[in-house]
Amino acid sequence: MKIIKKISALVLVCLLSLSAVGCHKKNEIAVKADGFQFTSAYYMCALINAKAEAQSKIYEELTDEEKQKEVDYFSKKVDGKNFTEWVENRALEIIKENATYKSLCKKADLKLDDETKQNAESYAAYYWQSGYSQYFEPNGVSQATYTEFTLDSYYSSLYFEHLYGKDGEKEIPATDVDNKVYDTFITANLLDVTFNQETDEEKTEIEKKLNGYAEQLKNKSATFEKIYKEYNGITEEDKTDDTEDDTPKPKDQYASVLGAKDSGYDHDYYDEISKMATGEIKVIKKESDAGFLLVVKQDIKADTYYRDNLDMTARHLIKDEEYEKDIAKIVKDLKADVSKYAIGQFKVKKITEPQNN
Repeated sequence: MKIIKKISALVLVCLLSLSAVGCHKKNEIAVKADGFQFTSAYYMCALINAKAEAQSKIYEELTDEEKQKEVDYFSKKVDGKNFTEWVENRALEIIKENATYKSLCKKADLKLDDETKQNAESYAAYYWQSGYSQYFEPNGVSQATYTEFTLDSYYSSLYFEHLYGKDGEKEIPATDVDNKVYDTFITANLLDVTFNQETDEEKTEIEKKLNGYAEQLKNKSATFEKIYKEYNGITEEDKTDDTEDDTPKPKDQYASVLGAKDSGYDHDYYDEISKMATGEIKVIKKESDAGFLLVVKQDIKADTYYRDNLDMTARHLIKDEEYEKDIAKIVKDLKADVSKYAIGQFKVKKITEPQNN
């Protein structure tokens, strides 16, 4: 009898241990929302993203002095809620958002085309291989789940374009898009020089060289292309194979798009460069003695490539706030069936993060 009791006790301990760890199956459903099912690994993917979002919100509010120290994020509040609570709520909200976008697209008979799917998969593969695997894989998220999560994020843009794009239900007038593009973006040739560990003497020589380049551009003794290649040591042997394809390209391959703050093309010197006249040439000294910019201001209206390429960006800038508010209302009222057992295995504090080398 004593032996039986000992065996029974051992069995009980094992059962309790299994209950604590959880006999969780692969592809276990954690959340059901709006006709879609999301696995526990997908939930963890959302949880990791929510945690990163919370940390970003907190970091933005820190002073420069606080940013130099190790931050105890779990002691902070986000939007009035404690860190863990906010992250858990946000993770479920992300899943409900994805379900909402997919549902709206399904009702409107909208599907991601093959090119978009390939882009999403390539995007996911690139970030997975460049280090994201170190965040997600140790926490039970496979590359396949991360790819699925990434792909789902594309439904938002798909439905937005359906509403606000050309011939959309709430199409934005072309003149409004034109105005947004040309009020928000400029183009310029930039030779960007950032100092690393140069001496004062070396910095002076660089400044002289850039001023010399500026004079060559002004008297038309050299093109920006020639100067750019010379400064960066680009030779004919370095030339890549520019195979012709049908993809639209700008007339000037050395022109950069610069945007105002929160435009997606933010540039530190946008305000200063936007005030320059078309064709004006200038050497700008960066703040904090960080380097120089050799700038040739261009006319963004002279190449229709930019208007066409920035069309949807401008539409988002015009209508994103309205769109997000409308989606938020749907998400708020959306009921989700959450398996506490499936998500209970995940704790925000136990999310594994890569160790700094």
